Amino acid sequence: MNGRRLFRAVSLGAAIFCAVGLFSEAEASSGATLAERLAEAAKRQLPRSAAQDKVRLTWPITPGAARYRVAILSAPAYAPQNVIYEETVSAPGAEIDLEVLARKGGATFETAYWTVRPMRYGGASLGDFSAPQPLSAGERHPVAPLPNSDYGTMAEPPIYLVYAWVPVRKTSSYEVEVWREDGSDRERVRHYYTYETILYDEMPLKTPGRYTWRVRALDGYGRKWSDWSAPEAFTVNASVTVAALGDSITHGGGAVTVPPSRSMYCWESYAGLPVKNLGRSGDSSYDLLTRFESDVLPFAPKYLVVMGGVNDFRVGVSAQTTIQNFSRIAEKCSAYGITPIFATATPISPELMKQVREIETAAWNWQAERQVLNAWVMAQPYAVDVAASLTDEDGDLKEELTTDGLHPDAEAKKIIGEAIGKYLRETFGLQ
Repeated sequence: MNGRRLFRAVSLGAAIFCAVGLFSEAEASSGATLAERLAEAAKRQLPRSAAQDKVRLTWPITPGAARYRVAILSAPAYAPQNVIYEETVSAPGAEIDLEVLARKGGATFETAYWTVRPMRYGGASLGDFSAPQPLSAGERHPVAPLPNSDYGTMAEPPIYLVYAWVPVRKTSSYEVEVWREDGSDRERVRHYYTYETILYDEMPLKTPGRYTWRVRALDGYGRKWSDWSAPEAFTVNASVTVAALGDSITHGGGAVTVPPSRSMYCWESYAGLPVKNLGRSGDSSYDLLTRFESDVLPFAPKYLVVMGGVNDFRVGVSAQTTIQNFSRIAEKCSAYGITPIFATATPISPELMKQVREIETAAWNWQAERQVLNAWVMAQPYAVDVAASLTDEDGDLKEELTTDGLHPDAEAKKIIGEAIGKYLRETFGLQ
């Protein structure tokens, strides 16, 4: 009697789990126990983040865009009467909760559309809305974060990595790992937790090898909320021919919200030859000097491009102080058989800087100090002027080449990279 009751209970449970899709009818009728079938079914279950009914949309970066306006439509045309939902995001991608479809009667995942418009930092449009695409073309139930990284395609990834990804809806925080592989050995070299979707690594990555990085979302208790992202692979070489020592302008990034993980905003991408990125955001000329032994020498470059000073003159540090620091860098290069190539310091636009809350007001005499610094730079044995073509008639950074007035954007990075690459090829025959 008890045995029959137990059999009926197990059979009923199997039928219920079959009905909700945990396992198929064939699996339910197999000889495996319910516990075995449940354990097997659990392996196939989506992470909790993907169990939400949502879709992930992505699009190419628009040069100069600081934000994007993404819209869900009930018809294949952007018009007020067709808008179901709109949202402004910073990354070139977003997860959309499909519950928003209930706001417009009759729209479904299969019949709705989406479009996106690039925007400037201040909110002005940078272009028209894109041609609407079916919402069903997006990734429904994404199981893991999507990295915003171009490290795998860079000739030489930066020494100070920046990890970035499309935000995961309704998550609390994120976990980031970096692994190094050496033959059959695999070692985790970074392990971070963050509440942000852009994470600057403060430790340089210098040991040669093949690396991967990945990220996953966590809930409010620090538990797994999503799967790990697909690993992003890149290689750190033991030695390089050319390296670049500098601040954020060398490190990369721009348009306020685009991180240095994107090659479009790294001048090294436009040089036409491999350049190891030793830039670090926020560095002064003194910081560059103090990092020389620790960050430059491990890569044993034959040529070192040095570009900095902006974080000196914009806060009132004298050109003579910057020149002293650069002179000591040149001396260190000579001691280690490295040829230094100095690049002129780019200008700034104080009026645009005032519009970004996080940027301090520029020193009153920045132009005079920059002129003294750049005169010294151009008097060096090897020097390249990257700043002249970025400067307007008032001596400021051209408005069309920057978003925040401090950092050159994509087009300016292209000008810088091409000028440095041309100089290296024509002066030293590098390829």
